[in-house]
Amino acid sequence: MPRRSILALVTCAVTVAGASGADAATLQTDTRCYQERQEVVVRGAGFAPLATINVARNGRVFASALADANGAFIGKFVTPVMPDEVRERLYDLSASDTINTAATRYRATKIFANFKPGSGDPETLRVRFTVNGFGLVKTGVPVYVHYVSPKGSERRTVRLGTTTGVCGRIVRTRKRRLFPFEAERGRWILQFDTRKKYERATSRRRTPWVRKPVEIS
Repeated sequence: MPRRSILALVTCAVTVAGASGADAATLQTDTRCYQERQEVVVRGAGFAPLATINVARNGRVFASALADANGAFIGKFVTPVMPDEVRERLYDLSASDTINTAATRYRATKIFANFKPGSGDPETLRVRFTVNGFGLVKTGVPVYVHYVSPKGSERRTVRLGTTTGVCGRIVRTRKRRLFPFEAERGRWILQFDTRKKYERATSRRRTPWVRKPVEIS
């Protein structure tokens, strides 16, 4: 008899725990990384029906939503612009109706490409390249720099490496010559993108790119 009671208690405990897990409030964004100023879509479920839900970012409430009869909601907001010196940031996002609370995280990034040091003799200058935000469409992609001459023709393409992380970054490459060839005077364009074959990037392109002018005098 005692053994039968223990089994009944365990069964009840499992059933209750299962119901609690199913009813727990949830919160999720439509992707894990966004370009700054990009629209974020957030979905919540498991909240009190028709309740007002406060949405907070990094602990500060910045928006509210109204749950439907099933306790679900969907909302949109624009992720903020980051300071110039910040290229990637992790945000904590939470939603609460005072009874139920759910949380998630998302990252925001700048689309950025540059090199350091930024000046020197172009024949001997050795630099390290840094890239951010090149994984917004697809993670783990190769990044190339295309050297476009003052006359507008491609002179050479160099593979810098493969992005890491959710947003797609190359923290710092090994040191290499800025111009791996003898470059004539004039205004060069260094185009950073994820395509091995050069094609002038425009606003119609869906994948990230940066065009950086470099003057040789």
